[in-house]
Amino acid sequence: MRLGRSHLSRYMRAPNYRNSWLRQGFREEDLTGEGSERLAEGLVAWGSEDDIRGRVREHLSAGADQVCVQVVTDGGAEDLREMWRSLSPLCYSDRHRRQR
Repeated sequence: MRLGRSHLSRYMRAPNYRNSWLRQGFREEDLTGEGSERLAEGLVAWGSEDDIRGRVREHLSAGADQVCVQVVTDGGAEDLREMWRSLSPLCYSDRHRRQR
């Protein structure tokens, strides 16, 4: 969660993200300091690859056409491409795939 909160900090300064999160039900106190635990848990999928796949599926099941995945790691950048490739097929709804 430390990495996730650190990653979110740049977005917390952007009015468009803040306003979107407020419309989604987060509160101003969620967007102060390093961001609340509630904010990080709501926006950051973490854990095993299966855990992350499950969170992506939740968004698609809720009606998203596509889910943007940003891999956040304190490891080297050499593994990022493989991580993105393993998750990318999952990030589009069936409806979105048919339209492409």
